[in-house]
Amino acid sequence: MIFAFRYGGDALDYFVIIILTLLAVCIALVLHELAHGLVAKWNGDYTAKYAGRLTLNPLKHFDLIGFLMMMLVGFGYAKPVPVNPYNFKHRRRGMVTVAIAGVVVNLILAFFASLFFCLMVLAINHATTDGTIRLCWYAIQFFRILATINISLLFFNILPIFPLDGFRVVEALTRAGNRFCAFMRANGQYILWGLVGLSFIVSSAATKVSNIPSWFEYLDVLGTYLNFFVTKLLNLFTSFWGLMIPVY
Repeated sequence: MIFAFRYGGDALDYFVIIILTLLAVCIALVLHELAHGLVAKWNGDYTAKYAGRLTLNPLKHFDLIGFLMMMLVGFGYAKPVPVNPYNFKHRRRGMVTVAIAGVVVNLILAFFASLFFCLMVLAINHATTDGTIRLCWYAIQFFRILATINISLLFFNILPIFPLDGFRVVEALTRAGNRFCAFMRANGQYILWGLVGLSFIVSSAATKVSNIPSWFEYLDVLGTYLNFFVTKLLNLFTSFWGLMIPVY
């Protein structure tokens, strides 16, 4: 819904962009979790397959809280794919590759979404009818949202906080009983909820309180971190494709 508020000009735009955001969220979350399950299978663990999670059906990956987070604050999660690392042929390699599989897919999706964003900008610049312009505009918003959501998922999930993928990588590369990993396993979810709650409070206050100081937004540590890297990487991708596509 944050994208509908940002890009929707009227009631129709608002409705269409909500639908496009739902589609983008489903694509990003489903392929993220599917990647975890497929890489786990390639490493010898069939737990996700037997649980029926190697599917493109979004209902199999649906998590209400994670989905609402994606719609309200722009980052969230799907229901984690079940993985048993004791089934891996090479346990440490399996844990690392499974952990990074989801964010690698998000990176690839964002990269190509930015390509289609540039192509649609090129198309709208050459459109001659109102209907074509309208369709191109909606396509531009969709690919912008798809790229943004995938980059947000990428940088959200690489945080070394339990139960995110970044923590799984750290846990795989450190010795058993590591104090940081033990602390995160015990407190990571509370740290995460604290950061998400702070993000929601700050963003809500910024929209409802007038004359709020400029420094106030930096209290949203998670939002500031994500906004910085999402903007940088999205600009990098569009600049790259812009070298080959005469957008302007």
